[in-house]
Amino acid sequence: MPELLFLPALTQDDHAYDLLGLPGRTALYPSTGDRPPEPVTLEGIADEIAATITEPVDLVGVALGRIIGQYLLIRHPGLVRSAVLANTPSGVGDPATLHERADAALETGLASTSEALVTRWFRPSTIAADAAGVEYIRRMIATLPTESFAFMQRAMAATDTAAGLPGVRVPVTLVQATDDPVGPDAIGVIHGLIPDSRLVRIPGAHMVHLDNPEGLRDVVLEHLAWIRSWTPAVRQRTGERETDE
Repeated sequence: MPELLFLPALTQDDHAYDLLGLPGRTALYPSTGDRPPEPVTLEGIADEIAATITEPVDLVGVALGRIIGQYLLIRHPGLVRSAVLANTPSGVGDPATLHERADAALETGLASTSEALVTRWFRPSTIAADAAGVEYIRRMIATLPTESFAFMQRAMAATDTAAGLPGVRVPVTLVQATDDPVGPDAIGVIHGLIPDSRLVRIPGAHMVHLDNPEGLRDVVLEHLAWIRSWTPAVRQRTGERETDE
C-alpha cells in the first residue's frame, strides 16, 4: 500500500498530523519545524519533496499543505496516487494581505499575532476547551522564527494553480471545513477544475486536522476505501456530502 505523505500547514512541524493517528510520514519544508528560515517558493518546496518520493504516495494536506499538494499533483503527477486536500483555493484572493502579514510579523514579532492566528484557525468551542491542537499551535508559534513565517506568507502570496488542475488525473477528495473562511466558493472552483474529485464538508475551522482531527481522519479512511475501487474517467464524481462528525 502506498504510504500517506502528510504536508504540514503554516507554523507546523512533523507532529502536525499526530492527532489523526494514521501511519505515514510528514514532509518538512524550509522554514518549517527545525529547518532554518530561507526564502522559498511553493513550487520549489514541491520539487524538493518529490525528490524524496520513491513510489507513488497518497497526499494529505491542509491549508499551506493543500497548496503544496496541488503543486505536487501538477508538477510530479507520476509520484502521486491520490490526494486529500482540505480548505484549498487555487490561489489567494488578495496577495497584498499576505505581504502585509509578513511585514507586520517582522515589525512586531510573531508572538504579537499569536492569538489572532489561533482565533482564525480554530472554532471558538475548540479554543474554549483548550484542546490539544490549540496547545500545539501556541507552542509552535512561540518557537517559530518570525522570518520563517514571513517567508511562507510571501510564498503563498504567489500561489496560482488553476491552470494546471484540469490536467490532474488521479482521485482527489476535497474537504471543506464549515467554519473555514476560505469558504465554499473557493473550494468549489477547485472541485470544478479537477476531473476526478469529490467534495466533502465536515465541521471544523481552517486547521481542521487540529480542530476536528476525528472528522478528518474519517474522511481520509473513506478516501482510501474510495480509491481502491476508483477507475480513471474524463469526469467521475461522487458528488458532495456533509458529515456531522
